[in-house]
Amino acid sequence: MHKLLLLLLAGFASLSASQIAAAQNRPIKKINDTDFIVREVVPGNYHADYIERNRQSISYKHVLNFILDSLQNIEYQESLQALKHRIKKRFKRYNLLGLPKQWLPLYRYNDKYYLYEPCDGGALDRKRITDSTMVYWGFEPYLEVLQQVKKLNDHTWYLESYPKGIHSTTSRLTIHIIDPKNGIAVWEDTSEPPKYRYQLCVAKEKAANFDMVVDYCPDVRSSEFMFDKIDYAALLKGK
Repeated sequence: MHKLLLLLLAGFASLSASQIAAAQNRPIKKINDTDFIVREVVPGNYHADYIERNRQSISYKHVLNFILDSLQNIEYQESLQALKHRIKKRFKRYNLLGLPKQWLPLYRYNDKYYLYEPCDGGALDRKRITDSTMVYWGFEPYLEVLQQVKKLNDHTWYLESYPKGIHSTTSRLTIHIIDPKNGIAVWEDTSEPPKYRYQLCVAKEKAANFDMVVDYCPDVRSSEFMFDKIDYAALLKGK
């Protein structure tokens, strides 16, 4: 989940969250067949948040691309070797019991769900589950070693992984599939504080069911788009 890291990244933005929030109160505006939520043009800076519906666009393909480039692959191998050295015991391989392996964050805006391409690529927050590790990455991968995998029922999995962050605690993650048709799940990590415990995700193979919000900031980094708050208790209750 690692939401604290994402909030810190957003904190370096040049435009304040209040400015973006105010802009988001405006209705979606169509310009040349593009649906803009926010569009700001000032000397030396162009910033826009828009809805991408084209599954073949560069942004859409970028977010759904789980293939590591050469540099990322080197970073992955280095992280893996460092983790093996730190754990100092053989990794155990687990059967994922039908759990999808690749996941993307899913967000809510105006009663619809969207994928998201952030202004800061480090906030992509893609997730991959292998038979022995949990892999989280934006610009570069962060790895945890799987310690346990259980399928609690047809739509619920429980995973433990270690080490979690600098405190070397154990991540206790329950993945609740709340919409099997669209691959939507609530990720609940009880090792996180309540504020960061939940995240909405979609399995990659179902991601094309959703349009994408793109935060386009070619000149100056901006605050990340502020989506609607999600009522996770209600989602889990209706599971």
